[in-house]
Amino acid sequence: MSRESGASNAKKWALVAAGVGLVYVLVRHRQKLIAPLWRVLPHGNILRNRRVEVINSAQDPATQLIIKELKQHCQKFKVLGFDCEWITVGGSRRPVALLQLSSHQGLCALFRLCHMKQIPKDLRELLEDDAVIKVGVAPQEDAMKLSHDYGVGVASTLDLRFLCVMAGHKPEGLGKLSFRHLDYPLDKNWRLACSNWEAKQLEPPQLNYAANDALVAVAIYEKLCRDLEPRHFWDRRQLNHQSLRQKFEPFLDVDFTKGFSLSVTANGVTRNKPASGTGSSKEKKFVPKKQQYRQLVTQSKAFYDNCFLQAPDGELLCTIDRRKATWYVDQNLGTRICEEPLTVRLNFEPAGRAVGEVGRYYQTPKENRCVVCGQSDAYLRKNVVPREYRRHFPVVMKSHTSHDVLLLCPSCHQLSNISDLRVKNKLAVQCDAPFKHCDGMVKFHDDPELKRVHSAGKALLYHGDKIPAAKVALMQQTLLDFYTECSEVTEDLLRQAVEVDYRVENSEFCQHGERVVQQYRDHFGGLVELERLWREHFLQTMQPRFLPDLWSVNHNADRLEVRANEGRVDEADLLVAGLDTKPKIG
Repeated sequence: MSRESGASNAKKWALVAAGVGLVYVLVRHRQKLIAPLWRVLPHGNILRNRRVEVINSAQDPATQLIIKELKQHCQKFKVLGFDCEWITVGGSRRPVALLQLSSHQGLCALFRLCHMKQIPKDLRELLEDDAVIKVGVAPQEDAMKLSHDYGVGVASTLDLRFLCVMAGHKPEGLGKLSFRHLDYPLDKNWRLACSNWEAKQLEPPQLNYAANDALVAVAIYEKLCRDLEPRHFWDRRQLNHQSLRQKFEPFLDVDFTKGFSLSVTANGVTRNKPASGTGSSKEKKFVPKKQQYRQLVTQSKAFYDNCFLQAPDGELLCTIDRRKATWYVDQNLGTRICEEPLTVRLNFEPAGRAVGEVGRYYQTPKENRCVVCGQSDAYLRKNVVPREYRRHFPVVMKSHTSHDVLLLCPSCHQLSNISDLRVKNKLAVQCDAPFKHCDGMVKFHDDPELKRVHSAGKALLYHGDKIPAAKVALMQQTLLDFYTECSEVTEDLLRQAVEVDYRVENSEFCQHGERVVQQYRDHFGGLVELERLWREHFLQTMQPRFLPDLWSVNHNADRLEVRANEGRVDEADLLVAGLDTKPKIG
């Protein structure tokens, strides 16, 4: 072999080796190499095609055209970037001044609500459209403010931080999410955030700040959804938004900071793993910081004892727990008939007997397992109709509520509680029943003048020697202006000021649950409709596969009709329930 031939072969083998090495590097580090490309692609089109439209009047014909265009953009890609801006004057928040909505095609509409005074009908329909998801960071807070200020309900809000957790990323603020996932820095200068959004005309930096917040929200959503459905970089198929929505459906209209501890994966919500378990390395535990957690005590022993209770003639009345069966025997109200299963026969005639499917439901033994997934090693009791509503029902509708107490495993229980928040938010709007933490819905509020007197007295009494003389003089004047009969500030006056109670009871306060029950009782068809709403919600969101036989969304209505036919229920209770007061014959 000649020297030239050997050199040529060496070059060939060197090129082959280099090619193999390059392929190895590309395959081995493909995620790191391709990640910057993925960061650029989603937001590139949106920001490159950015078009900002400012709407100042509901009557302007252009307003309807822009809203119509937004709706058209949502025909295929049912997602809008959503954000709001407002100002604070004297420590009090003013109504929302600016509403930002952006589509995936780069259109950002800035609705200056402070000038419009009301929300146009077409815009209201878009906000209330359950099929269109409104994405952002903490969008529920903005939605709540819009509801409070303009009486519009914003449906299907989604906090992007939920998607971050599901995709295994760190949940952060919008600015950090934009930089991390889009490689696009947002201008989050506090001077812009706190600028005058009610100004006669917004400055270009304000318009840019407001528009970009909504636009990048859509781009971040796209990027995180692609992370939930990983593909090869050459696969440019459209996202399957229907399957994606099913994954994050439980998190729609839910506040990210509510403090639920979940294990979340790209496939959705999964059961928490024990701390000592190996688990999957892909699972990321979602535990928001600085949150209060309610301890959930699981039960591993049998919840249903399925003991039998009989009438004096031996007819089966219902299944009961062992403690209740033993109580009948101990009180000489019943006789033990059989040990296994424990069967007790009453020594007196009961008020009623099992009738129809309602009666058969209570006669049927129940299984000790999660009604959703079937897990049987640990479970919690789930109140399908939450206690905060049930507690305000009349007695006749609060008795025999075991039908609405089901067993769920810890994971299904937490997921169900999260989905409940969405219904509670809708009920809050429908019944004008804000939660306690909403604006104006607190049992007590602070009287500003009394609080200033209290604070001044406390500061001077305990820290007067450390406060600058000028500030001491101002505080003393505050006290003298309040206590006009006093000519000087004495220690007794300071102690009197410290004792001032500045909390004033809010005469308009009404608990959320009580208000909802009142509204359904008086205006929305009665309390059986409220029960039906919660039961149907449970069936739709949790899709239980192991419900007890004869479990029904109309259970209480059927039970009350049976009692009405037997003359064992008052007409007033039937009216509250929303049922016909005339008993059915036959």
